[in-house]
This record gives sequence, structure tokens and C-alpha cells, in this order.
Amino acid sequence: MTDPSQHLNDLLDLARRFAPRGVGVGVADPTQSPATVLPEEALAIASAIPKRKREFAAGRRAARQALQSLDLPAVAIPKGTDRAPVFPTGIAGSITHNRGAALAIVAPQTRFRALGVDVEPQVPLKPELIKAICTPKEAAMLATLPEAERLLLARRLFSAKEAVFKAQFPITRQVFGFQAASITFNALRSGFVATFHRDIASIRAGSSVSGQCGTAGGHILTMVTLGAVVGTENANFPVCATG
Repeated sequence: MTDPSQHLNDLLDLARRFAPRGVGVGVADPTQSPATVLPEEALAIASAIPKRKREFAAGRRAARQALQSLDLPAVAIPKGTDRAPVFPTGIAGSITHNRGAALAIVAPQTRFRALGVDVEPQVPLKPELIKAICTPKEAAMLATLPEAERLLLARRLFSAKEAVFKAQFPITRQVFGFQAASITFNALRSGFVATFHRDIASIRAGSSVSGQCGTAGGHILTMVTLGAVVGTENANFPVCATG
């Protein structure tokens, strides 16, 4: 009999493979655990529906697990006025959750300026969403594929854009639409490059950032890490890192 938690273990293993040295990872199950949060976090979900409460709580448990994996205190992660999670001073982090999984990554900002992670169910994207999510070039690329493959790749493309947005937000504090950047996957679709088509705060049109993507436990996982020192991934995005 299959262990019902195995899908989360598989997802955690993939996230750990993606995560560079110095990045902590945590996962939690939003379907099995009660929707309990720390007092500092409770206001964020005071009026939320039960499903939202469970997912939010699981995301915070995953974040504390990620902090503990780096021997950091498992503190509260409240929601800021911009709705983004507020990590401890000096810590970069990102949280993602859906109805089946919650995952978080954290790292000291001396090593990583910002992080972005997204988890999506490995199911086809609704066809009517492609126009809203994809640039014309991306939509044209998808149109060359059989329907089943096209809609699954569209879901992966959506996830990549979500991870890119989360990674850049702590730097720019800007919200923008899906058309602002395009995704190009490598031949194996295990990695991607996002290219920005317009200026967004300190990000200039033509700037690019790379990320990783894969599938595990019935989920699509994408991750973007912005290094803070020369030699780490995306260390020159959108400005040069220190030595």
C-alpha cells in the first residue's frame, strides 16, 4: 500500500536537489494537519475559509521547517501589508501552497538576495487561461504541440512565471502581469530562462533570470534563487553582486 505522505517526500527530495548550498527547504501537508498558526500569523487568516486557513497554516509550518533545517529559530512568519510573507531580518524566503502540498525555502541574505518557489498540481492548464498567461511567442510555441502536452507545458510555464515573480518582488516591490516576461525552457524542460520585456524598477528590459523546474509526487516544482555573491546563480540579476 502506498504511503499517502510519499508524494510530499518525493517533492521534498526534488526541492532539496534544486536548492543550492545554504538554502533550507521544508514541506507540509495542508490536507492532514490542523489549521493552527502562531498568534502573530492569525490575523492574516481570521476571516478566511477553512481551505485557505489549512493551506496558509501548512505554508507557515513548511517555512519553520525550512528555518530549522538551517539551525535557525522557528519563528512566526506574518503577512505584510503587501500580502508577502515577512521573514526574519536577514533571511530571504518564499512560500508556496496548493490543496495538496505546501513548500518553503529560506536562506541568509548574505548568500541569497531573494528566492522564489512555486508548486502546482501536475494537471493540464485550462485552455482559456493560455491567452492571459502567455506572450504571443509562447502561445505560438505551445500551439505546435499535441493538446495534452500543450496544456501540461502551459501549467509548467505558469509555474515558472510565478517563481520568477516571487523572486523579484523583494527587490522591486512591483506587481506586473504575465506578459512582462517570457519563459524559454531547455531541451529537457528541466530549466528555464525568463526574459523581461519592459523595465520594472531596477530590472531593465532584456534582463534575464534562470530557474529550475521538474515534477515529483504529482506536482510541478519551479525554483529561482538570486545569489548575493559572485559565482552563485543569478548573482548579476538585476545588478552585480559583491565579491
